[in-house]
Amino acid sequence: MTAEPWITFPAGILISTAVSSIGLGGGILWMPFFLIIYKLRPETAVLTSLLIQTAGMGSGSIAFFRQKKVDHKLGLLVLAIAVPGITGGAYVAYNLKAHHIEMILGILVMTTAFIFVSSNQKYEDMGETRADLKQVYRNSWILVLASVMSGMLSVSMSEWLIPVMRSRLSMRMSNAIATCIFIAFGTCVAGSCIHLIIGGRPNLALVLWGVPGVMIGGQIGPRITQRINERLLKEIFIFLLTLLGIHLIYNSY
Repeated sequence: MTAEPWITFPAGILISTAVSSIGLGGGILWMPFFLIIYKLRPETAVLTSLLIQTAGMGSGSIAFFRQKKVDHKLGLLVLAIAVPGITGGAYVAYNLKAHHIEMILGILVMTTAFIFVSSNQKYEDMGETRADLKQVYRNSWILVLASVMSGMLSVSMSEWLIPVMRSRLSMRMSNAIATCIFIAFGTCVAGSCIHLIIGGRPNLALVLWGVPGVMIGGQIGPRITQRINERLLKEIFIFLLTLLGIHLIYNSY
């Protein structure tokens, strides 16, 4: 029996609160949610996820802009580099079979958990509030790879960008998270437009229930960032991502 659409509302609050508090993109959780709970076709799940994330990341971006945490120049540069990759990823998604999408997503989820384990990011909020843009060009290959995955699976680039912003751009954790949420908003807008142009159709019932949830969560997450132990939240996410990755890989066979 298919789950009721209203479940997307509380799920949206929880997912958006969690991802906006540690700088993740919601797609890494929305895609497994739609594939496992609602049994959506991958192309429908991707566009539905992107549309919901647009609202959630937009809400989170507004909150972080109010806190003056976003490096908008860095964000716009990353988006300019990423759009071609997002376009290519969207076309790849429409030419892959469902079980291939699940397999790739499962591997990506597991890889994200590994990145979080191995990155060993320091949680003291020390560093620069704005990045040296020259360093961005030297790491542009990471952006291209991440943008293709974003267009194909609706996942955000934040999982790769936060370690880069911290280790190579020497940014403060709070500013890195805020900038990644803004970048995630831009990639969701671009990805949604591209998928719609090439003929994608979202599940509108889930979008209508999910959007209010993520808008609420998008305001809660930035406040949690200032008060909660981020390391504990990150450890919970690693555990959850590992379980989801194993389940998706198993289902792909």
